[in-house]
Amino acid sequence: MAPASRMGAEPGRPTRRFLRDERAVAAIEFAVILPILLLLLLAGSQVVLYINASRKVGQVARSISQMISQVKPPTNSSTATVNATDLHFSFDATLVIFPFLMGDAKRQNVAWWQDISINYASIAFTQTNSTCNDPTDLSACYTANVVWTSTGTSQPYGTNYRPCTPAQIPADNTAAPSRLTLPRSVFGPASLIVIDVVFNFTPTFGASFVPAVKIARSAYVQPRYATLINYDTTNSDGIATKCPGY
Repeated sequence: MAPASRMGAEPGRPTRRFLRDERAVAAIEFAVILPILLLLLLAGSQVVLYINASRKVGQVARSISQMISQVKPPTNSSTATVNATDLHFSFDATLVIFPFLMGDAKRQNVAWWQDISINYASIAFTQTNSTCNDPTDLSACYTANVVWTSTGTSQPYGTNYRPCTPAQIPADNTAAPSRLTLPRSVFGPASLIVIDVVFNFTPTFGASFVPAVKIARSAYVQPRYATLINYDTTNSDGIATKCPGY
């Protein structure tokens, strides 16, 4: 039988041995660091999703603007037209360009077209002053008027379609997209097709603590084959409105 003194010391020996063991120290460090590593991993994944969403929103704007700008005018005319079918077709192309939208809309418990705002406008420029000297900024020489605008598209994040009046206001090229302004550099003798896209990015992790981030992108494209692209109201379902005077 072991002496009483040794038996009394026995219970503390495993603890001291554990603390001296480097493997135990590593286990403690791992247990402390693991939650931080997991948090960084999850946060990094959300940053990647946000960056990808930002790129896709811009791609939606550019792709739709290219679709509309390539409409060809009829023979002996310089004005081309689009109709409701054309707008719906290009609008639905969003699902091919931005498939993340389907899963996000399901998480928000809404239809996909209620989770993103896509607006169309055709802009005509009218020369009001012929004395402009700066070829990079003709905003003082031209007035930008909306020819037609997509009043019937979904507006989940407030009104984002460009109104028929007043005329569009020149803004700095670096200014955030706005439904009432156009970059100064796009003013000139040619017309424009403008596509404005707004999407609220909601994190898939930590949405209860992190607010949604608004992503707004706009594309400004000159018609490729026509001097102006107008809207044909025949059989229109209200997706767009033709402005007075056009």
